Amino acid sequence: MKRYFPLIGVLCLLVALSACGHQSVKQGAMIDAAKVKNSVIDGKTTKSDVVLEFGPPTKTMENEKMFFYTWSETSKSTIPLYGGTSTITNNLIILFDDNGVVKNHKITKTSAESKTGFGEQKDK
Repeated sequence: MKRYFPLIGVLCLLVALSACGHQSVKQGAMIDAAKVKNSVIDGKTTKSDVVLEFGPPTKTMENEKMFFYTWSETSKSTIPLYGGTSTITNNLIILFDDNGVVKNHKITKTSAESKTGFGEQKDK
């Protein structure tokens, strides 16, 4: 029986790991910094150029003088006794002048993470 003990331990570990899972949910179109750098030029690129390149914005403000494009990915892992969620969000913000030409633009990236399990640490 002693010689089967390591095998039983490995089988138990495999069963426990088979309960693990990973799920990823993406929203919006990926914002590629290189594409933005080549496509959005302050003082030159027009609102029509932006829509042709990136599609309709996720959100607009100030009578469409500001365009917002947002992409996010949320990943959730479920491992016995330990799990967590992480979210990455990329935003492209474009400000147009009165003539519909890009005045200024910026890409921002944020991330958040929460973990549960031993010594639980949750984001507040």
